[in-house]
Formats: sequence, structure tokens, C-alpha cells
Amino acid sequence: MGLEDVLRKLGAEKSIKAAFPLDGEFYNEVIGEEGGITESSFGMPLVNRALEEVLKRKIAVCLFCESTFETPTDHVMVLEDGCGNIIGHDVPAHMMDDFRDDPEILWLCEDFAVYPHKAESHDVLMVMLPQNVKSVGENEGVMDPVLLYPATTTDIMLRKHFGIPMNDPKIASAILAFNLV
Repeated sequence: MGLEDVLRKLGAEKSIKAAFPLDGEFYNEVIGEEGGITESSFGMPLVNRALEEVLKRKIAVCLFCESTFETPTDHVMVLEDGCGNIIGHDVPAHMMDDFRDDPEILWLCEDFAVYPHKAESHDVLMVMLPQNVKSVGENEGVMDPVLLYPATTTDIMLRKHFGIPMNDPKIASAILAFNLV
């Protein structure tokens, strides 16, 4: 299968509203925008390991999808101290029972757990992790697929470029990157 086949397969997913290849100058602009974000909305330094993984793949596709597409099965955002210790993370809905009653957790919000006692350093980074993908794989000619949900400014750029309404909160942009078999 080639890229067109992968786009057709993705387009058949009920939770995907549109899929477009990302390449050329516009792709470089998108990467520049996403890579230029070095601080979280909380003012904390940000490391985007998801973007690092996207850049290791040869093909990138912009998806506009509903929240039911590739629901996270693991953490996609963690806090690390300066020693590399994970001192906080998002908690996907299916994992909530594993964490809800832990007395050592400080909840920043309803789905983000922090472990202040694990910090060995006052330096803290927010780290965005790539999300594994199950909707396409080797059967579709795809290897090593990863998913990145971009920052708001990148989302706006993608929506404008591809003509997706700005005011539809049910649709999120995502960047799916992979290699072909």
C-alpha cells in the first residue's frame, strides 16, 4: 500500500473527518510552529518528545478527528524533575481507578496526578509524549506510526490551511507520522 491507500483507510474511520498529507513548505512551517513552543501554558519549560518522534518518520499526515479516535492507552503528558524522575502525569479515563485513591497524589485537575515527594530537583519540565497508533499498521503498509496532538497555535494553522472550521470543538487536529513498509 502507498500513501493514498493509507489516506483512504484513515478517511473510512468514523471518528476521522478529514485526512491530508503534510509535506513541502507548509509541513516545514507546521514543524517550525510546533517546535517553537518551548513553554507550557503554565510557564513551565516544555519538551516535545512527540514532535521528536514525528520528525524521525518519513511521512506525515494531518488528521481532523473526534475525541474517540485513538483514545490514549498510556500517558501522553508527564512532568519530569531535573534528575529525570517522573513526578506527574495525565491519567487516561480507563486508568483512573488505579490512581483515584492514592493518598500520595496531588491532583492538579481531575485527570492530572502529581507526586511531589518523588522530586529530587526543583527543575521541572512538562514532556509531551508520542501516542501509539492502532488504527493503521503493517497490514496497511505502515511502520512505526505515532500520533501528536499539536499546540493550539499549530491547530489554528492547520485548520486555516485545510479549511476546517475554527469553532468546532468536537474536532481536533492531529499529526500522524509513519514510514511505509
